[in-house]
Amino acid sequence: MSDGSDDMSRFTHFRYGQEPQPAEPVPDTLAIPHPGPLSPRGMLISCAQCQATRDWLLIQVRPNRSPTDPNLVFVRCRCAHEWREPDLEAHHVTEARDDGFEEREWDSFEEMYRGLGFDGLFRGMYFA
Repeated sequence: MSDGSDDMSRFTHFRYGQEPQPAEPVPDTLAIPHPGPLSPRGMLISCAQCQATRDWLLIQVRPNRSPTDPNLVFVRCRCAHEWREPDLEAHHVTEARDDGFEEREWDSFEEMYRGLGFDGLFRGMYFA
């Protein structure tokens, strides 16, 4: 096991004769818990795995960090099922953000899901 002190720990896997490529940049992401139901076009959104109809995590992603690129909106359920919701747009996420929302940076998506309770541990529970 390496504790990062040896010289080999700084290398990544690549083929001989190829230069290692820098890691892909992490896209701008905003995640907002939304306790209520979602019905952006008059149809109630429900989870395909557990049939939940409320208590979501709305995830807005701007893949290329460019203001002209479209934002993608994903919905994540407490059961950890996540999907891109084409009926939701960036303004839906902005509207769900209340004034008391405390912004926080997470080290990883997994840590964020666990910290906000959307990692599957609270499957079948509603908190709102």
